[in-house]
Amino acid sequence: MNMIWNLPNSVLAILVIGILVAVCSWLASFLTRWLAARLQAVDEPKGGRKIHVKTTPLLGGWGIGFSLILFIVLGTWFGWFGVRDIRSTQLVGFVIGLFILMIGGFLDDRFDLSPRLQILFPILAALSIVVSGTTIVQITSLSGGAISLLSRHWHLSLGAAEFTISFPSDFLTLIWLLAVTYATKFFDGLDGLVSGQMVIGAGLIAALALTHTYFQPSVALLAVIVGAAFFGFLPANLHPAKQFLGESGSTIAGFSLGFLSIVAGTKVATAFMALGLPLCDASLVAFGRLVRGVSPFRGDDTHLHFKLLKTGLSQKKVVLIFWIVALLFGSIALGLQTRGKILLIVALIGLTVLLSFFAGLMIRSRKV
Repeated sequence: MNMIWNLPNSVLAILVIGILVAVCSWLASFLTRWLAARLQAVDEPKGGRKIHVKTTPLLGGWGIGFSLILFIVLGTWFGWFGVRDIRSTQLVGFVIGLFILMIGGFLDDRFDLSPRLQILFPILAALSIVVSGTTIVQITSLSGGAISLLSRHWHLSLGAAEFTISFPSDFLTLIWLLAVTYATKFFDGLDGLVSGQMVIGAGLIAALALTHTYFQPSVALLAVIVGAAFFGFLPANLHPAKQFLGESGSTIAGFSLGFLSIVAGTKVATAFMALGLPLCDASLVAFGRLVRGVSPFRGDDTHLHFKLLKTGLSQKKVVLIFWIVALLFGSIALGLQTRGKILLIVALIGLTVLLSFFAGLMIRSRKV
């Protein structure tokens, strides 16, 4: 059942698989909702950043993670992924990372782990990616050339297993994966926000991977599987949400997009555009917490989406704003070279700062 990858066949096959993934994820949401209620993995409305008004099941990420793992295993079994684009060892590392985040997510949803314990699971998941051979090997320079990051290597033996660690490529890979994982984790504060961002981000990477310039059908397929899994969960997650992503879902989101951007080789900037607002906002909020002497990993309601809510906008309008920004900047980035993407990143950072600043002014004016 190996696929013959040419453009027309690729698009049709990928769309069919995407529909199957979305249906699987949608059906899984009913099961995980029931499971969350039985296991008492629910989110109680407590005020502050907990703006929902009724007890809501968590564990949404379990249905998404199950759908991802199922179709990645099926794809590997039936030869859907070409070895040229994605190696089987990379997919194994990704699946292990998903399992780790699902386990950590369940423990947090059920027992409300401390930030120090929560971070262990994203770190282990990111390490599974690096150890399996997925790493950022080069970055594009302003002149259009490539700068290699594989400057030093260390060989590590653990029993019969041998690993090669490269610096600074592996270090930057870990930082990138943790950054995008925590960006979506912090940003998961409004119904459907992160799920929709993931559909857009994965869709952008899939579109770029199917262009004649790059033509990476296996990358496009994996991106569609990721996007479809979150799309299938959207009916349960849109306002008013019947179920939340939970810790597993919010971390799987950024982790998956971060992994996709690396295996795609040239799509890190595209992923940044899709998650630009969450990344910039997470950086601003973390800096503000450090200035106030508070842990940067401690949740609060100082994020941009909460500020926009306080200005009087509805949840649906705020979510729509973020989706439009992600789609607009990501679509523009598809046609830009390195210098243009850098300017676009600067513009996105500026937009985040301006939105946060003016939202703060409006909040203060409403209180006067």
